[in-house]
Amino acid sequence: MRSIKTRLTVSYLILIILIVVIFESILMVSIKKYYNNTIENILKNQAEISSNFYGKYFADTDISTASNDITGNFSYLTDAEIQIVDTNGIVINDNKGVSTGIKIKSPDIDQAIKGGIGVFKGKSKESQESIMAVSKALTSNGKAVGVIRFITSMEMVNKLLKNIFFMFVLIGVLVILATAILSLIMSKTIVEPLKTVTNAAKEMASGKFSTRVDKKYNDEVGIMADTLNYMSEEILKNDKLKNEFISSISHELRTPLTSIKGWALTLKRKEFIDEVKKEEALNIIVEESERLSLMVEELLDFSRFQSGRITLHIDKIDIGKLLKNIIMEFQPRAQKSGIILTYNICETILIDGDKNRLKQVFINILDNALKFTNEGEEICICYVENEENIAITIKDNGIGINKEDLKNITKKFYKGNSKKSGSGLGLAISNEIVNLHKGELNFESEYGKGTKVEVKLLKK
Repeated sequence: MRSIKTRLTVSYLILIILIVVIFESILMVSIKKYYNNTIENILKNQAEISSNFYGKYFADTDISTASNDITGNFSYLTDAEIQIVDTNGIVINDNKGVSTGIKIKSPDIDQAIKGGIGVFKGKSKESQESIMAVSKALTSNGKAVGVIRFITSMEMVNKLLKNIFFMFVLIGVLVILATAILSLIMSKTIVEPLKTVTNAAKEMASGKFSTRVDKKYNDEVGIMADTLNYMSEEILKNDKLKNEFISSISHELRTPLTSIKGWALTLKRKEFIDEVKKEEALNIIVEESERLSLMVEELLDFSRFQSGRITLHIDKIDIGKLLKNIIMEFQPRAQKSGIILTYNICETILIDGDKNRLKQVFINILDNALKFTNEGEEICICYVENEENIAITIKDNGIGINKEDLKNITKKFYKGNSKKSGSGLGLAISNEIVNLHKGELNFESEYGKGTKVEVKLLKK
């Protein structure tokens, strides 16, 4: 398996090599074309001038006689070889004196005789060197009597182009090497932080949630590092909450069990014959058993919510009647605690919902309100409705909740600094039930002044 570093480096190199090759190829073709076109235009210009010069001053003179004057005059103006060729391709005159009398067969001569400017690029048959030849007809009375031919060697140009090519290759190699080094450095800045994040993730996977990732850059890898750090913090918080929950629930379960066991052993004793005391003991055992049953039911509910196995049984229910029944159930407890329980609820408020689950929500909220409200204080239940929804408010003048606890109040296992009995699951379960009804569970509280809980539910 190739590493990211290798893939990045290879990708950058391939890209740069392609760019360098394409750019240098285009540049070389352009330079070669520029030199060739420049030389060709110079030779064409000289051929044109020479042809016009002949037509103006030597048109009535025999070409063999005029050839010396023409080559003589133009030899001072160019370094190119000048040939005067008759219509049969035989060289009449050559300013270099190397090809006089030789018959030349070349396409540029044929083209010139036909009336155009002929151009030939290739190897010279005599010297085997690269040449460029430009030919133009010499005319007399509108008839071609010969051809003037300018020939130049391309060896120096080809050598220059070869040197330019090698220079470009060297520059390209240096660019590729520099790119390779930069690619390695760049890939390292990406791969090293990724390795750090990966190693930290492995440590977290092994259970070392106190591991933290050092953030080096504010990029995607930096965001990943922040996410891992946040995740580990949340896991540690949840782990702490879980441990506190286990400790708390163990204590909560132990207390009623100890009470049940103690009274059961007392009742077992033969000398315990007081019927009134027996009745009290049995009542305590029943109450503690119910308390245990409620705690176990809460745990089972929480398990169902966590696994997504909870289902609602939606019916048309009278939420007003349901609330009144719950309030009547809590009245004896409120009176016993010296708490005033007031309500302003209409008898008939119909909504679509799960009666038992909504009852569980309101019991949880009222139970908490009674737990944290002092003697002589008041708990008020009221509602506001419109065409779409109904908002039931339960407001107390109890001890209130501080801001830090208020943010986490619906989290599982969370009990804050409260020493009151309970599993820490009640409000978490209530929030899930309200969410399943597509409603909202909102809290407002000020420490020392009381708490207001709003349950907002859709009517349909």
